[in-house]
Amino acid sequence: MKDQWFYANHPLMYIACSVGIILVLFQGTYLLRKALKASEEMGMDKKRIRKGVTTALVASIGPALGICGSILALIVTLGAPVTALRMSVIGGTNYETMAANFGAKAMGAELATTMDPIVFTNALWTPALGVMGWLIFMVLFGHKMESVNHVLTGGRKALLPAVSVGAMLGAFAYFCVDNISKVSTNPKVTFATVFGFIIMFICQKLGKKYTWLRDWGLTFAMFIGAIASQLIF
Repeated sequence: MKDQWFYANHPLMYIACSVGIILVLFQGTYLLRKALKASEEMGMDKKRIRKGVTTALVASIGPALGICGSILALIVTLGAPVTALRMSVIGGTNYETMAANFGAKAMGAELATTMDPIVFTNALWTPALGVMGWLIFMVLFGHKMESVNHVLTGGRKALLPAVSVGAMLGAFAYFCVDNISKVSTNPKVTFATVFGFIIMFICQKLGKKYTWLRDWGLTFAMFIGAIASQLIF
């Protein structure tokens, strides 16, 4: 039986993924044109508009480069076409890696560079189906978000960021505890997790002075943790 690379790099996969990417490019261009047209109708200063667009472009470079390391991790497991699609549609490497790994684990395997095609398929479907929840939710309740937020936070809007962060921390904690528990069977994974935590902690502390480190922290933690683990073990 062929491994996942027969399917990950198949021409049909490139064609299917290009449809989603083209749609995102069309939507972005359409919204930009609508925004520029609205600014003209409102009589906004063109110099200030150009300055705002330029500032936004420059500010987006840092966060975009910050996910490059995570993108490489996705490419070597899911393939270039799927990675390009997921980053174009969602753009969150944290979610994509986490969801794909959940899908692989559901089949009794791990997200890896060599997977059974069925495991690979499950790893692809999990992040795709995972986003359906909030897409359907927004269609049905997007116009009632104020009421939903009020219910989730008990009327205290300051708690809303804490609810979101708590959900993400819970997902990360699941992975970390799972990796730590493998100290006797796979010490590489355990050491990479611990060392990655140390690097992330350092980046967050230094990020108070060097703000760019906050965007790059996850990438540094993943790369340095993995490299150090390979060198030591």
